Amino acid sequence: MADDDAPEIAGAAGGGEDAGPRTPRTHDPVETVWLGTRRPPPPRVGRPRLSTVLLVLAFAALLTLYIMLR
Repeated sequence: MADDDAPEIAGAAGGGEDAGPRTPRTHDPVETVWLGTRRPPPPRVGRPRLSTVLLVLAFAALLTLYIMLR
């Protein structure tokens, strides 16, 4: 049972006669300028980073302290 007196909602049917074909966007809003200008990774020199060495030393010191106090 259709209600002929109800006003039509524009765009409710998924597309009107005057809705032209969608044009592709010229730029992606997600890919901004700063995403394309990342610094290249530092060259590998064969040795671990300083942060890795410090974390391993801190872990070893805490483990030694735990074992000694237990």
